[in-house]
Amino acid sequence: MGLKLLPFESISATESNTMYRILLLLCAGLFLCTCDISVLLNSSISLPCLPDDAPTLVDSTYTWSFTSDQTQEQHILEEKSHILNLRSLNTTGSGQYKCVQEGYKGEDRVRLSRTFTIRVEAPPVVQEWRVIKVEAKNDATLPCQVAKFLSSRETKSPPVVWKREKEEEVVLLKPDKDTDSQGEGDLTPQRVFWDTRPDEQDWAIKISQAREEDAGMYQCVIRDSPKILFVELEVQPPPPPPCLGHTDPWEACLDPDSRSGRAVVQESLREFSTSVYSNLKGSEPKTNLIFSPVSIAVALYNLLLGARNETRTHLEDTLKLPPKFSCSHSEIKNLKQVIKDSLKMASAMYYSPELQLGEAFINQSLEFYDAIPQKLTNDSDLNVKLINKWVEDKTNKKITELIKEVDPLTSFVLLNAVYFNGKWKTLFESTKKRDNFTTFSDEAKDISTLYSSKYRLQMSYLKSLKAEVGKFPLSGKNSLYILLPRTSSEEDFLLMENSINYNTIEEMVSEMNKMPIQTAEVTLPIIKLTETTPLEDLLRNLGLSDLFSNPNLCGMFPDESEAFISDVRHSAFFSLTEKGVEAAAATSISYSRSFSTFSALRPFVLILWNDEAAIPLFMGRIIDP
Repeated sequence: MGLKLLPFESISATESNTMYRILLLLCAGLFLCTCDISVLLNSSISLPCLPDDAPTLVDSTYTWSFTSDQTQEQHILEEKSHILNLRSLNTTGSGQYKCVQEGYKGEDRVRLSRTFTIRVEAPPVVQEWRVIKVEAKNDATLPCQVAKFLSSRETKSPPVVWKREKEEEVVLLKPDKDTDSQGEGDLTPQRVFWDTRPDEQDWAIKISQAREEDAGMYQCVIRDSPKILFVELEVQPPPPPPCLGHTDPWEACLDPDSRSGRAVVQESLREFSTSVYSNLKGSEPKTNLIFSPVSIAVALYNLLLGARNETRTHLEDTLKLPPKFSCSHSEIKNLKQVIKDSLKMASAMYYSPELQLGEAFINQSLEFYDAIPQKLTNDSDLNVKLINKWVEDKTNKKITELIKEVDPLTSFVLLNAVYFNGKWKTLFESTKKRDNFTTFSDEAKDISTLYSSKYRLQMSYLKSLKAEVGKFPLSGKNSLYILLPRTSSEEDFLLMENSINYNTIEEMVSEMNKMPIQTAEVTLPIIKLTETTPLEDLLRNLGLSDLFSNPNLCGMFPDESEAFISDVRHSAFFSLTEKGVEAAAATSISYSRSFSTFSALRPFVLILWNDEAAIPLFMGRIIDP
């Protein structure tokens, strides 16, 4: 019979999973009946005599019999268990398998029976076909490589015929030879062309500007042969516009006059400032550093105006703002009003004439940042002159070269410039005094200094900063903080610089405001410093890598999916002179001493602070004046 009976225990768990348990469960509630099961050739199966809910018989015995479909002969099987295990069934295993259980139910002798009709079938033939996937409105090429199916004789006509399976019929296609003509109808010759490649014997066809209704199965039928090559075409709908649903204007601030909103922005600017300093200072203090955190922040705020989704979230995280804080831009506008007498701030946008800026972004940039978009030209040198001239004007000619070149592919430049010119409230004595500035290497550099034997200021040694701090009052409700380490050693400077963070600066401002004004002998170096800093590494370190790869700026460029920042740089000017503190900046998106003396004649950190807004306008360090 071709049957092989095995004890149930000898069948592995993997094999048992192939034994059609699902089909048997369909018969689980039946007994005294026939259960029909189809199995594939060479499969295995276990047949339980009776379901679990069958009546329980005492002193029962089991008898299995098999009636072959081919011979109609009945055979009594040797298996006496309630489970019949059949393995590697072939066609001779097709037939009826009957189990009879005989036993006692109470005092009555009873028989229970169930019959399984097993049909052993050959598995279906595996069919293979090519799958071609294209996006709608693109051309689709359906291959038909038939070289191995053709005889060596040459043929002038195509050796294949293309057909398409459509609903319940097969339609003949008639490819056109003129690949330049394109029609609008169904799969007529005007949209189906031969794309023959003789070297490969590939009698492919090309469907021009594929549509979703073109999807389906196609047949490449070889003439004078039963061979058919199948090709399935999948036409995927074009993706939705990348900015779909992300082009709405920035949401309105529900409470623009809220004190809490103002406090949020002020606090975020202070935290952002120390975060930027921490990143720009590097691991070793080898060079001078000066930057305006306000200028960098406002440029990023202007960019935030056009950012959506994850790019907005990343910018808010970097700027230390709460998520979805709608009052960011209105509060920056209010802040600019508060500090307008101290800090001159301006924004500008330059864009390619081919670029379509969002109207809402243009209007809101003008509303919040006074940034009027201006068109770039096709001349890179002229663009450099335009941008640098704008920066020069806005920084009182202190910064004359923010950028050296504009890449011809640059389509958008976002600029922010700030300028500060403060006067000392206590003037230094008008002497041309010179003194020695001690560097980390103990080199004594002869420099010009500002000197006063009776200067009125606030001083204190702050343990949290490991520094002596002097607060110098300036005009316009501004102050210059100078932080001196305990000694001129690089080690002590690092200890001080690494202590600068949001909390220690907050504590410094609070503690210094409590200090009484005292008269002291003061010596400061005369400084004129201009530093230009590329900001790409900074922004990447702050979590804004996507600005340079694939940002979501749909609020700014509603029709552009691949706009990204190509260059970001910041330039700052700072001077300490007899007249006062003068500072300018531009950003592009391209040893405890006696209290009687305060001598900044060794490397120090400086913070230019606006007392009214309670934010730092400039931060930096002087390592080598």
